[in-house]
Amino acid sequence: MKLGNQIKQIIDIDSEAFSIKIRFTDGVVMTVPMKHIFEKPKGLAAEVLRGGMFEKCFLESGALAWPNGLEFCPDAMRMWGQESEKASRSRKQA
Repeated sequence: MKLGNQIKQIIDIDSEAFSIKIRFTDGVVMTVPMKHIFEKPKGLAAEVLRGGMFEKCFLESGALAWPNGLEFCPDAMRMWGQESEKASRSRKQA
């Protein structure tokens, strides 16, 4: 995995599944599951849910961010997206 790409665009937000579809600067598009963060949220993630802000995410310097200061690095987002895609392929093959 090449590190250092930034998020170029938020394509879709699914607040029920806690997932965000994004495009990286290298053109890769993937849906990134965030359920592991928001299903049992703590700290800033809990504030996002209490404030109904999940869909208010935006890009800040190529990272995914929320108005309360919660931010996720694009490399972590890419890793989560790739892990999800790999798990999905494994389930289909089983």
